[in-house]
Amino acid sequence: MSVGATLARPAEGRHGRASLRYTRAMRTALPLCCLLGLLIACEGTLDQEGGPDDADLAPDVAARPPPFVVFDVGAPDDAARPPGDADLDAGARDAAPRDARASDVGPPTDGAPPDAAGPCVPQCGDRACGDDGCGGQCGACPEGAVCRAGACGHLVQNPVLGGDHPDPDVMRVEGADGPTYYLSHTVHDAGDLPLYRSRDLITWQRLPQGAFARPRTAGDSYAINDAHYCALWAPDLTALPGGYLLGVSAVRFAGPQRPCPAYREDGGVYQSWSPTPEGPFARADHPWEPIPAGAHEPSCGQRGALPRSVDYASDDCQGTWCHHIVRLDGETWRDPATGRWWLAYAWYTNDPPRVDWERSHHGEHVSLVELDPNDPFAVKCDPNVPQIHVADPHDGDLREALAASCEGCGEMLAFDRGRQREQIQRSGVGWAIAEGPSLFRRGEWVYALMSGSAWDSAWYHVFWVAARSVEGLAWDAPGRLTGRLLIPSDGMSFGHGAPVLAPDGETWLYVHHRLDAEACRARGECSRDLWISPIDFVDRGDGHGAVHIAPRWPARPGEVFVPMR
Repeated sequence: MSVGATLARPAEGRHGRASLRYTRAMRTALPLCCLLGLLIACEGTLDQEGGPDDADLAPDVAARPPPFVVFDVGAPDDAARPPGDADLDAGARDAAPRDARASDVGPPTDGAPPDAAGPCVPQCGDRACGDDGCGGQCGACPEGAVCRAGACGHLVQNPVLGGDHPDPDVMRVEGADGPTYYLSHTVHDAGDLPLYRSRDLITWQRLPQGAFARPRTAGDSYAINDAHYCALWAPDLTALPGGYLLGVSAVRFAGPQRPCPAYREDGGVYQSWSPTPEGPFARADHPWEPIPAGAHEPSCGQRGALPRSVDYASDDCQGTWCHHIVRLDGETWRDPATGRWWLAYAWYTNDPPRVDWERSHHGEHVSLVELDPNDPFAVKCDPNVPQIHVADPHDGDLREALAASCEGCGEMLAFDRGRQREQIQRSGVGWAIAEGPSLFRRGEWVYALMSGSAWDSAWYHVFWVAARSVEGLAWDAPGRLTGRLLIPSDGMSFGHGAPVLAPDGETWLYVHHRLDAEACRARGECSRDLWISPIDFVDRGDGHGAVHIAPRWPARPGEVFVPMR
């Protein structure tokens, strides 16, 4: 019979009232006895385990349970595992400190989480996608895009445009809803300069009309206003205050040519304007365009003593310094750090050479000249205008520096090779080539990208020089950095392009052409398709930080990541 039953039913008769009093006393005493027994047992346990005596503690603390009560209950099953423990594998759980394992620790008495560091805070910053560090995601990329290093973008498999798209130039035009890109390229004597438009540098739409929007018979000269042009090469698209500039390398004639004659290094760079990036350029209300590069002829009496292009087809150096004749590959560029405008261009020595210097430096070189800050079409009309010789293809120190700039950078390195793998000779003298300049600034450094060797050779490549100022790009400037960007391999050569910011506004890419050099050499199939290569920056431990451009072998398989806006 239970105690409860006995107390609930007291005996009747002579001792009934006494029994009732006893029963009531037991109801009060029995719980107190049980409680006292438990306290004695607990005190003995604490004393045996070395716990503190009540006398050593303040009264309110002595009555308080320890913050964590450890129970040795064995490994919990999965159903009993608290949230988060399911993410640990058995090895990770076994490696965790005993007192940090969630399965072994009871909840704190005050209801606070056991993690003293507090809840996990997502670490996304400016990341648009990817792991947030707390088991979640910083965001999702649009359909068809992928996430790389916290950025959404597209993986590109080169070529971006098949067919023949040599010497491309790309202009980025900012807009309220992001950038728009415009592209043009060499056409030789095949017609008008094409214009393409893209929002992502990957998908290009050819516009219905070309840059000049005039009819042309393929093979014949191209009539634009009052002059006729052959060999339209290397277009240069530049945004100006109030409009857009188009420069083109060409041979200019006063009358029509049917057909165009062979190129004899007798052309120049000619420039025209449009109020929109889609043209037409050299509009009918600008009949003087395209104009030869150089200082303004009507207003600058010193034009002949400054870098300029010839009015009409004429070879050699015109009886002046050869670097004063702007022959091809013009690039109009504004330094965003200083606001100064520059023209980069290529020029030739006399052929045959006329002085000793030309005999040892025979070929094509790259220079810069400062432009008028109020009119970027014109060379600054000043006899002391800055003129910078950037690349001499016969410079032995340059070749040595390029070869030493990385492991493998000595491969396929030459400035004097032709289509048939020969060393080029002109008038019995070795001829070498540096051409295709393009400039950009990243932080404190200005970069010039250029190409070397003949365009149709297996050695055509892209190299770079960098300095903290445009003047520091000079071939003999102390502290100038140099290296290779695109290295030929597997019968393919790469060159002549444009650096451009990706839609994210931070990542630099290089849009350029690729030649199957072996097909060109063996069968005369010399079309050049359009490729994109990343411009990656690395730290070489020289104290400058990540300012060196990493070399690439584009012929090797691999995809290119183009970040989105």
